[in-house]
Amino acid sequence: MKTEKIVWGLILVFIGGILLLQNFNVIDFHWRAVVHLWPLILIIVGANMIINRSAHRAGAFAGIAITVACLCFIAYQGVYGQYEPYRWMHFRYNNDDNDNDDRTTSANWKKNSFSEPYLSTMKNARLEISGGATTYKIQDSSSNLIDINVKHRDSGYSLNQSTSDSSVVLKFDMKSGKKKLNFSDSDETAANMKLNANPVWDINLEMGAGECDFDLSKFKVSGVRLEGGAASFKIKLGMPQTVTNVTAETGVAEVKIAVPKEAACQIKVDSGLSSKDFNGFEKQEDGSYSTSNFKTSSQKIIISLEGGLSDFNVSRY
Repeated sequence: MKTEKIVWGLILVFIGGILLLQNFNVIDFHWRAVVHLWPLILIIVGANMIINRSAHRAGAFAGIAITVACLCFIAYQGVYGQYEPYRWMHFRYNNDDNDNDDRTTSANWKKNSFSEPYLSTMKNARLEISGGATTYKIQDSSSNLIDINVKHRDSGYSLNQSTSDSSVVLKFDMKSGKKKLNFSDSDETAANMKLNANPVWDINLEMGAGECDFDLSKFKVSGVRLEGGAASFKIKLGMPQTVTNVTAETGVAEVKIAVPKEAACQIKVDSGLSSKDFNGFEKQEDGSYSTSNFKTSSQKIIISLEGGLSDFNVSRY
């Protein structure tokens, strides 16, 4: 008996069942908590490839049993397993070829500071951030245009500024060069940023794996763009000046966005396998979600979400 169709059917039923139960708030399933279990998929496929060579009915039932057991284990870990964002994925970058260095002591941690002065002519500012395996935070304001304090091990960062008329562009990224990826249980690299509250900010963040916690409630923001693979994004917005556009393109990620209760907001989602929690929003005929005052308000927040196996949450505070 061939089991390929049965196995793939079980996998599709499993994913659909999890998404359905989560959408009805029956369970709280964390997809990122089970990403590190991806080798189980190889076990399922490999075991069934071996068993399919056998004509015995017992072998077919064994393949189905292995599949069910693996899916049950994944379900248990996603619902009841200990969930700590990024405890399963820690990265370090080594910029040299010495494989014998001991880089586990606190003495290897480095701290760098970056700053750019603020000028009254700077009406608009764009902050472009790139680099992975880092925790990025914006929690406070500064009299400078930007202040950044970085705690890192081995990785280097750079801040570059360019100006055009009343607009300034800041590029903060990991320095280029030969880097070797290592896994570690040590603390994550962290970049704490402070922004000036006078300019209108446009913020772009691109990272493969990492975490961001941006409290932008005290800043004027025209746009936020988030790109990440296995990442965690937490964004808090203030009242928009006119229109604030927020875009998130993710793989396996957690995206939490908080908007003011008074703000008119619309959410557009393009994802078939992601979970959605949009409490306080009404679903529209075109598939979008919006607040009751979205059409009449001149101050709007428009959120566009696109992801694979992501967890999207938009709340009102």
